[in-house]
Amino acid sequence: MQIAGGILIAIIAVLPWLWIGEEDRSILPLASNDALGLIIVFTLTSLLGSWFVRRVGRGRAGFTVVSAVGLFLGMLGLGAQGIYATNPAAFSGKLTQASVTQLWVFGALLVLSQAWYFLSAKLRLPVATLFYATMTVSVSYWLQIIASLVAGAQSYYIYLWYAGPLVLGLILGFVGFLRASNLIFWVLALAIQWVMPAVVESAARVIQSNVGFAQGLRAFGNGFGTAIAEVAWQTPLLVSLATAMLTSVIIVIVRKVRRR
Repeated sequence: MQIAGGILIAIIAVLPWLWIGEEDRSILPLASNDALGLIIVFTLTSLLGSWFVRRVGRGRAGFTVVSAVGLFLGMLGLGAQGIYATNPAAFSGKLTQASVTQLWVFGALLVLSQAWYFLSAKLRLPVATLFYATMTVSVSYWLQIIASLVAGAQSYYIYLWYAGPLVLGLILGFVGFLRASNLIFWVLALAIQWVMPAVVESAARVIQSNVGFAQGLRAFGNGFGTAIAEVAWQTPLLVSLATAMLTSVIIVIVRKVRRR
């Protein structure tokens, strides 16, 4: 069940591209022209995988490891299909520059996503919120992509940007605010969430530019500085905070009622 669940999560994450196809050939987004989509797929996979382990597997170590195998196999299959679709000769050792770039980016994101999956699934929830704050922005991007493909859903496009902050707010709500240490994690998680759109979009631009490491770091820094001033993320932060406070209050009330 865990392996099947992991593969299903990978399919759900890539659903928009499964629907339209990347250039009608590759299901997985390509680093050369849709690095943002590739980052979103891996990030959402880690987020959903972590939720699956915490909610269904109760955080058990064996459940976590076997689910990770399913996630790995699902993403590996999508990656192999993407390489074969864009460069069939790759499996004969004839790699194009685009395929080499895709392999490097795919491999790096695969390692990072697995690390984020394990950390967010196994750490205590207050600490794990710092990792969830880096991933919930993918929910907003993913739902907006879905909306762009569904007739009539474009009018709700702007409102879907609040989906990620709403998810983080619910997570913070379960963390609670009765302990001072938890409030520190709240502040850190909200700060991370605020910068993540700029981080993701700057990283995507650097990947697509296909420059060297040193030049890429400089480009990322310049792009991040520009993007952080353009991203209107203040209202989503308030959505997260309001949701977290409301959820925490409801949980406190429910617990007190149960005790009585």
